[in-house]
Amino acid sequence: MKEKIKRYFEKSTDMPKPLRKGMLPFCYAMVAIAVVNFIIFYIVVNFNSIIMAFKEFTGYDDFYNEIYEWSVGNFERFFKEVKLPNSTMAVALENTVKYFLTNILITIPASYFVSYLLFKKVKGYKAFRFIFFLPSVISAAVYVTVFKNFISVFGPLDMILSVFGYKLPPLLSSPETATSTIIAYTIWTGLGINMILYEGAMRRVPKELLESCMIDGGSWYHELFQVITPLVWPTLSTTIILAITGLFVSSGPILLFSEAGTVPGGNDTMTIAFYIFQKTQQGGNLEYPAAIGVFFTLVSIPIVVIVRKIFKWIDPGVEY
Repeated sequence: MKEKIKRYFEKSTDMPKPLRKGMLPFCYAMVAIAVVNFIIFYIVVNFNSIIMAFKEFTGYDDFYNEIYEWSVGNFERFFKEVKLPNSTMAVALENTVKYFLTNILITIPASYFVSYLLFKKVKGYKAFRFIFFLPSVISAAVYVTVFKNFISVFGPLDMILSVFGYKLPPLLSSPETATSTIIAYTIWTGLGINMILYEGAMRRVPKELLESCMIDGGSWYHELFQVITPLVWPTLSTTIILAITGLFVSSGPILLFSEAGTVPGGNDTMTIAFYIFQKTQQGGNLEYPAAIGVFFTLVSIPIVVIVRKIFKWIDPGVEY
């Protein structure tokens, strides 16, 4: 590794040689920080979670020390709760899948299509870029507060609808509408970052290819999916992989909408990640949330590996 870094800077002609030598300690420091971060937050923390997942609290000894025994009881409890139709765990798993599918099937395709419109500089494209990218540059806590006030009863949206004779229901406090409202917020706020990534990738497409497509009589559909998509596939596929890796670890915006440890709409909006967060904040039995985290980690790893293999088969030249 040391020799590779040294050879890279020796070959580089973008900076003076003394400066190249001075960058070596900085590079070593960055690598050291990354290694320490990996050891502490990945190996140590995850190893401790695995140990906790296979322990079960049985009581106290004569000196009031906690007694644990090795057991798979936490996993058995998890599987029992998942099988119950209206249990918190079953609802959390269902909502987690909903958020994931929303991201994969709606947010990413919508971001890609909006990026194409911006790339083509349709009328009002600058305003569109500002509107869609705004949630990405504003603090999430601030934006959630604005969003909640906007859709609240007697809020701006309710006042607008009242002009047409409609009354806005309590969207976040009602179990029937809370999940759909948060999903709508997720779509809106998820467009910005992906949109900028896709548009930037599209602008690197050679103009000669686009002109050839136009001369051959290709429609916008042919230009987007037969010319642009193959060239921006590395960026597009990377965002899909990132979405898949966050399948069970992302709580969506539930944490931002929560108040005093509770979620809007009651348990009907619960997700796996927020359920684990809630249990750890309550203290007490941490072995059960640890077991849930370990289980979904083991489920996520093969999914990501399979998707990477598929994408690698689609485009062997892309490294993930």
